[in-house]
Amino acid sequence: MMKKLIPLFGILLAAIVVMSTGAFTSVTADREATISVTGDADALLALNPVTDGEYATITDGKLVIDATLGAQNGATGVNPDAVTDLGDVFTITNNGTQTVNVTLSKSVTGTDVYTFSSDDGDLEGDGVSLASGVSTTVSIQIDTTGSIGSGDSELTGITITATAN
Repeated sequence: MMKKLIPLFGILLAAIVVMSTGAFTSVTADREATISVTGDADALLALNPVTDGEYATITDGKLVIDATLGAQNGATGVNPDAVTDLGDVFTITNNGTQTVNVTLSKSVTGTDVYTFSSDDGDLEGDGVSLASGVSTTVSIQIDTTGSIGSGDSELTGITITATAN
């Protein structure tokens, strides 16, 4: 009986050794990568002010939104207790090779009175699907109705995310 078990244990031991030789705890590998950084206007996801827009510019390669750019006669902001529609402010263009879903989130201090919209879908919700080479125009509305006063809200940034479908 022992003579039959010894070959069986040998085969079992060989199987364990073969299975365990593929394991490792760490690997270090040096690779080269080239990454180019370009301004918002020329990136894979391009951000550009609308051609007749008063509220967005490209400054130091970045899209900058400023509701006071279109102000006349020394005005410095939007009216309290009002809805101000800035209209079409900037475009988002997919310069990549695949369709992407684009969403927008915002950073606000104080009360959120800012709505970003697109005729192509809900940017702040499910997003907008953009095929390669396709653009969507983003409009901004600022609703200060209610109890908001001067300095009660500030849009400190927006994050635009593009995820391949």
